[in-house]
Parts: sequence; C-alpha cells; structure tokens
Amino acid sequence: MKKRRVSLFIAIAVFAILGIILTQFFWVRDAHQLREEFFDQRAKVALKSVSTQILDAQIDSSAKYLLSPCDTLAFGNKDIREIIDAKLLDSLLMFEFNCLELDKEYFYGVFNERDSAFILGPYEGYEADLLSSKHRVSLTCIYKEDVFYLGVVFPGKEVQIMQEIMFMIVLSLVFLFILIFSFYKVIRLMYRQKKLSEIKSDFINNMTHEFKTPIATISLSSEMLLKSDVNEFPYKTRRYASVIFDENARLQKQVDQVLQLSVLEKGEFKLKLKDVDVHRIIRKMAEHFSAKMIRKGGEIKLHLQAEQHQLRADKTHLTNIIVNLIDNALKYTPEKPLINISTRNDKGMLVLSISDNGIGISPENQKHIFKKLFRVPTGNIHDVKGFGLGLFYVKTMVEAQGGNITVKSELNKGSNFIISLPVK
Repeated sequence: MKKRRVSLFIAIAVFAILGIILTQFFWVRDAHQLREEFFDQRAKVALKSVSTQILDAQIDSSAKYLLSPCDTLAFGNKDIREIIDAKLLDSLLMFEFNCLELDKEYFYGVFNERDSAFILGPYEGYEADLLSSKHRVSLTCIYKEDVFYLGVVFPGKEVQIMQEIMFMIVLSLVFLFILIFSFYKVIRLMYRQKKLSEIKSDFINNMTHEFKTPIATISLSSEMLLKSDVNEFPYKTRRYASVIFDENARLQKQVDQVLQLSVLEKGEFKLKLKDVDVHRIIRKMAEHFSAKMIRKGGEIKLHLQAEQHQLRADKTHLTNIIVNLIDNALKYTPEKPLINISTRNDKGMLVLSISDNGIGISPENQKHIFKKLFRVPTGNIHDVKGFGLGLFYVKTMVEAQGGNITVKSELNKGSNFIISLPVK
C-alpha cells in the first residue's frame, strides 16, 4: 500500500509539473501574440503619421483650414515621384519608427497595387514581402490618380518581439528548472532513503542471524556443562568448554566488526606506518588460505612481478585488505575456486590485482559494492555470511594510505579487484 501511495504521489506531481509547463507554454504564446499586435499597432500609427505629414508638406497653410487630413488632392498630371519627396519620406519613417521604438532594420517601398510596380524606396529583394505585408498605408489621400501604397517590412520583427519578452521567458524557465530539479532531487532522495532502509533492514537481519548461531551454541554447551553426569567425562567438559570459547571468540569478532563501522565512518582510526614488504604478506596469506582452498578443490596462483614491493603502510590494515579480498573470492566462488594474485609497478605505484572465477558482480551492483552495509544479492540472504562491511573497510583503508581501488567484473565469469598504492 505504501509503495502504491508513493507511486500515486509521483504521478500527481509529474501531472502537476506537466500542467505548469503547458500553462507556461500558452502564457508565452499569448504574450508573443500580444507583443506582435502591439508592434503592428505601432507600425500602423507610424505609417499613418508619415502619410499625414507628407500630405501636410504638399498643401499650403490656407488649404489646411479647408481640408481634412484625409481629403484627396489633385495635383494635375504630376507624377507621384514629384509629389512624394524620397528624402523626406525616408527621414519621416526613421523619425516615427525611432519615436515608437520599432525595429531599426526595415525596408519600405511605394508601389502600385494594380500592377505591383515599385516606384520609391529601398525595396530591392523584398518586393514579394512588401506586396503581402500587413504594414501598409494607402496614399489615396495624397495621390488619387492611381492606387498607391506605402509598405514596410521588418526582417528583425520576431527578434525584437522575443527580446521584449525574453526576460519573462528566461525567468519562467529558471523557476521551472528549479522546480523540476527540486522534484528530481526529492524523488532521488526518497528512493535513496528507501534503499538505505532496505540495506539497514538487511544488516539487522544478518546481524541477528549471525549473533543467534553462536549464542545458541554457547547456550546449548552451557546447558550440557550444567548436567551432573558431565563431570564424569572430563573430555566432554573440555569439548563443551572449547565450543563455548570458540563461539565466544566468533561472537566477539562479529561485535568488533559492527563497532568498526562507526570508527570507519568518523575517521577516528590511526595508521601505524612503517616499511612493509607486500610480497611477504601475500605469500603468508596465500599459505593461510591454502587449507580452505584444498578442501574446496581450488588453488591460489601468485604472479609477483613488482620489482619495488616495499611500501610505507600500516601492516595490520594492509594484511586485512588482502585477507578480505581473498575471503570474498572464496565466498563467492561456488566450487573449485581459482584465485590469481599478481603485482606490478606502474608510474611509481604498486598495482596489486586479486582475481577469481566466481559468480561475478553485475554492472548495477558494481556502483554500490564499496558502500557501507551493501551486500551483493545472492538469492538467499544467509547464503553468504557477513555484514556488508568488508569492501567498505577495504576502500577506506586503501584511500587512507594514499591509494585507490577499482573492480572489473562480469556475471558468471569472476571479478578482479585492482589496488594501486604508492611505493616507498
């Protein structure tokens, strides 16, 4: 139910964000249309003003009192080029467009609508645009002998309109981006918290299981020691006491692992650096695991080729790093494990590689294996013992000693852990 509720919440939030995006789209479209209409109105006012001023320039002061601005005038057989002064027209257009803050880049022309013939203006290359332009004014008030129009085109009209509303668009996009980014972060954090909760739950289950076994064994052995007849068989007393001792040591080791987590997180550990021979530690650990390898029918092969194998490192932690990696290789190799341990030098670093032929790690899990409490799923939660602290400890200790660790792995083909540490 909780999962369905979360999915419903996400669906509603996504729907709301899409609604906001759609609303913003319509708002920008309407704002663009309003700005375009406003631009067209300013252009219309400018052209009307220009035609009126040209008319005023052609009539004398006495005619101004007898004629309205839109009365037509007859100028005999004069050509329209003689009535409209090209320089005056150009200066009037420039003045009016500047006053009304229209685009400075424009082309205009005076043309005959009947035969589409142009007679005035810088119209070359824009004839078709001028003939279909909605920015035009009739010159019938000035010249009634034929149907002439003054038309204007603004190539940068869209750019000017977008510049006028750009601030609002950018501001809207910024807030929309912040909203989407915040939503993404919240969802990601929610899933991360869910994953962390699952990991912690898995850790508690594993810890309970791991603690339960030695406690049950100790309890049973103690119960056997309390029986009256056990003292008659000294070897039984020693055996039960040995079991209690071993299980207590195992329990103590598990408790130490759990306590080690907080130490690693806080970085409160102290390294005891001294000269260490890595090859010597590797050979010793290979011998330590030889009995387990024989029981499982496997072997450890050493390829120690590094000429410089002396490090300035913490011997205890370096040993634990190698032990953890070999132990993991054994745990995750079902049968006949083959572990290859090799060393080499590369650019002032000692490169240690520990590979196996185990079950491998999926690409998805490779991103998480060095995180605390993370355990690679194996189908059965108790199939492989541990708390998910081994690789977290390994990575922390390697980096604390100035090195780094990477992993290469394929499912059902094995894994290869590569550690680089600075040489002495």
